[in-house]
Amino acid sequence: MNHPRVPARLLASELVPGVAEALGNLDGWPRRDGAHWLVTRHEGTITLGKVDADPSRVLADRATWPDPDPDTSGTYCSPLPGGAMALSGREAVTVYEADGTVRWEHRHRDWEHSPESNAACAPDPAGRVLLAAMAGPLGADGLSKGDICRALDLATGEVLSEHLLPSRVAAYEFQEFPDARPEVLLTASMGQDGTLCFLITRTADGLDVRATGTVTEACVGVGPEGALVIQDIGGGYLTRTQDGTDDVLLEAGDVLPEEWMFVGYTPGFVDDKRILVVTAEEQWAEEGTHLLLDARTLRPLAELTYPQTPGVSAMPLGDGTWLTHDEDTVQRWTTA
Repeated sequence: MNHPRVPARLLASELVPGVAEALGNLDGWPRRDGAHWLVTRHEGTITLGKVDADPSRVLADRATWPDPDPDTSGTYCSPLPGGAMALSGREAVTVYEADGTVRWEHRHRDWEHSPESNAACAPDPAGRVLLAAMAGPLGADGLSKGDICRALDLATGEVLSEHLLPSRVAAYEFQEFPDARPEVLLTASMGQDGTLCFLITRTADGLDVRATGTVTEACVGVGPEGALVIQDIGGGYLTRTQDGTDDVLLEAGDVLPEEWMFVGYTPGFVDDKRILVVTAEEQWAEEGTHLLLDARTLRPLAELTYPQTPGVSAMPLGDGTWLTHDEDTVQRWTTA
């Protein structure tokens, strides 16, 4: 690739057992309450690690809970205000206090015969309700009428409102925007039926839910002013979409060597001006080339160089730094 080369400078590293597996989970890399987190599961324990605002460190602190059902896949964890944790499973949403006791549990219908589906949850940006995506009602024919998003009182678990979604039997993920917007992004991945994305806002009248952009893939990075960068599941293209602006499309073949593609499934904003993506010769490569792109035009700016060849995971933090991992060691980088 004929792009300028920019050295990556190591700022910090820290051992985080389970991080490699976490990055393959929908809840492994959430943004909550203005901070990034790592959610790991290791040896029967769930750990929530808050990424430090100080770029000379990786994690500011960690909190752990016993995993209530370590042999069941598809659970979704979210950090909550006050050091608590929410856990969405196939049949219930549970909020745990910082000391591990249960604050409340909200039970709901399971997705019958749909092991690929999973619920998700996140606090609203105001920190007063828990937004939870879960299986919805069945019609008279016994088929799903659509999944639902409920707003649950964060203190009591009371159902305050709900909204019927056009998605059904999906795998859900909540993402918060970096600039204190009142809405959150909910992605609903429905396998061969594609992915739907919604902006969800808690209002005095209930939940305001609207579709956003032209998102059709599950690999989405969120940026300032509601911008999204979407990576094609097959690695063939990137799209930047934002309400009120024209979409920007970048074909892999226009900027990468022949048959190379975008990989890693973690595109994201390094800062307001740059997006970081990973490329490789094949989708299942273990090593990749990291590219910086212009955050508005997707024009390639530079290829990052590291002391050793990096893997295919890169987690941009929005503050000019990003994380990678080497097995269970998490590393924090910036440009030299």
